Amino acid sequence: MQQFDDIQKHLEKKSRNLAKYEEMTKKIPLPYKRFDKEIPALFRKDVRNAGFDLFARIPMPMTVEPGQAVFIPLNVATEIPPFAVGLLFQRSSTFSKWKVMLTNSVGVIDSLFCGDHDEWGAEFINVTQETAVINPGDKVCQAVFLPLLPVNPVEVDELGNADRG
Repeated sequence: MQQFDDIQKHLEKKSRNLAKYEEMTKKIPLPYKRFDKEIPALFRKDVRNAGFDLFARIPMPMTVEPGQAVFIPLNVATEIPPFAVGLLFQRSSTFSKWKVMLTNSVGVIDSLFCGDHDEWGAEFINVTQETAVINPGDKVCQAVFLPLLPVNPVEVDELGNADRG
């Protein structure tokens, strides 16, 4: 009987935790448009993944020679809410698979970038001595959406804090 009570308590706790998680993760709509319906866009396999995968929208395999920079369309345009920003990161496996890196490290997608033809894209550079090949539909980036603080910069003569070096 004790074992049944322990299992029941565990299930009740799990149920409460799930309800808290669902409450914390109420989703904000993010309208988006795909340019090629055969390629996914903003794909997230698990809600615990921080980012949404983005895919190369290229018509054929793209060869990237050592030192060469290439622009890759990412098959998505979005309407990011005005109080948020989209951040474009390289996936952790991108360098190990293709030996390319984002030229700007992190892309910033402002909410103003919201037109029907404002397709996201990323510029990559091959930093190795090996030729790289990126194929249509390869997962090359990920998008993370974050809220923005409504700050109002105010210039002052002194901040009044201890210097930290």
